[in-house]
Amino acid sequence: MRYRNVLCALACSFGVGCYQQVPIDDPDGSPPPWDAAAYRDAGADAEGTFRPPLGKCVEPTGVDLLLVVDNSNSMAEEQASLVRQLPALVHSLVEPPDEDGDGTPDWLPIADLQIGVVTTDMGTGGARVPTCLRADFGDDGILQTRGNPGIPGCQATYPPILGFRPGRDRPEDYAADVACVATLGTGGCGFEQQLEAALKALSPAAPTSWTGPSYVPPVFFRGTSGHGDGANRGFVRDDTLLAVVVVTDEEDCSVIDPEVFDPSSPRYGPTDLNLRCFTYPEALHPIERYVRGLAALRAQRPDLLAFGLIVGVPVDLAADVPREADFDAIASDPRMIERVDPAMPSRLAPSCNTPGFGLAMPPRRLVEVARGLTGHRTTVQSICQDDWSRPRAALARLLGTRACASYME
Repeated sequence: MRYRNVLCALACSFGVGCYQQVPIDDPDGSPPPWDAAAYRDAGADAEGTFRPPLGKCVEPTGVDLLLVVDNSNSMAEEQASLVRQLPALVHSLVEPPDEDGDGTPDWLPIADLQIGVVTTDMGTGGARVPTCLRADFGDDGILQTRGNPGIPGCQATYPPILGFRPGRDRPEDYAADVACVATLGTGGCGFEQQLEAALKALSPAAPTSWTGPSYVPPVFFRGTSGHGDGANRGFVRDDTLLAVVVVTDEEDCSVIDPEVFDPSSPRYGPTDLNLRCFTYPEALHPIERYVRGLAALRAQRPDLLAFGLIVGVPVDLAADVPREADFDAIASDPRMIERVDPAMPSRLAPSCNTPGFGLAMPPRRLVEVARGLTGHRTTVQSICQDDWSRPRAALARLLGTRACASYME
């Protein structure tokens, strides 16, 4: 039986954003089919639960990959680690590996890939804060076009959407272009709004074919709209896998009340600015804004959404390929509990620290969004690693196995 837009009815009946983790794993990492009986035994028909489509993928789809890259002053090593893995990531998507040795590629080759890059700098609501040079909107979730002048061979500017076509482009050359844009430098605002940047970059101002007619657009700072059908038009396409990958060493600070950034605020002072997002969680947007907002972008095909994190979870808590994260273990681990660092009271205690490669803070909000989007659609990896081949392999498998237009049971 052939399926196209197989989950449209499920999305309508279950409601966007109401997803739970599926406790079933594809044993060898090959493409579907998964065991239909096992899914039924696990409660596949439970109301409000997202389930991936059953059956073997017989037709791949394109991939629209948004990289949300932290450009604050602590991210030099991490940006370098990311771009070192880009050639292998592209190769894995267009020339899939056979890691289980069964003679069959682990997924179908991706025939159409495009990548866009946004920063985590969304300004500070107009408040004048050191490191936040564009206080109002920052980079505002607009796809970056500036090449890094410090990298030999980089151009001054690039298209906002970097497209790769197998047979026409070499993976190495394409990855080098992406690296020129994704190496953002470290001059961005130290108040990272990773989730708000992703949502504004992708959300349209009005319903589209990929949201469905009942879509209610989110509203952003000063009543502005998302850029999905505006400044970033053309990035999110019909019937492609929409993938969001966040690379950051800090917790999300996406605010509903930008006064929290004001050094002279009587409401939030005299708390240290660096601790305000931690001290006043009520000033932040609720997690559900991002779970529902991202899910709504693939309301017609919930299976065509992927969410990846390379963040400050301890290395031993990162998800093993091809499993999804153990969210309960992450949430309960003492290293993931947010608390003021007694050795440096102006910051939180790090959740992981690999000298020379990464020190990071507990990303609890980011992980909770991943938890809300589970069902073989997420991966949670650690930024505190000296070798990013594991995060790269996890991202490649996530994108490769989810980028499917049609299934055959």
